[in-house]
Amino acid sequence: MNNTVVVENIKKWLKKNKSSQTWLAKQINISPSMLSQMLNGERKIQTKHLLNISKVTGMTPNRLAKDENKRISNEPEYILRGELSSKKSTREFEKLLLDIKSYVDLEAATHE
Repeated sequence: MNNTVVVENIKKWLKKNKSSQTWLAKQINISPSMLSQMLNGERKIQTKHLLNISKVTGMTPNRLAKDENKRISNEPEYILRGELSSKKSTREFEKLLLDIKSYVDLEAATHE
């Protein structure tokens, strides 16, 4: 899950619904300062808080995580957690990405 997208969607919802962060914090039973830290990117949004926000906003967790600005494409999306520790691991990862892209292209070509 992309925390930045979730935060932006929460902020949009608050603005659209003319609700404050303080109000939302009260609804999900956390302190306003904790919610502020989450929405400022200083703190990750824990799953339990995401689920509570989902209930209050009426948006599913998938909807909260959906990037409205992102074009739908057949390109695979890669998200790397952590860091690659060496040049060799970087090369291996790039090779893996190339193999995945080749496979996706092959699958697309065979189903056209």
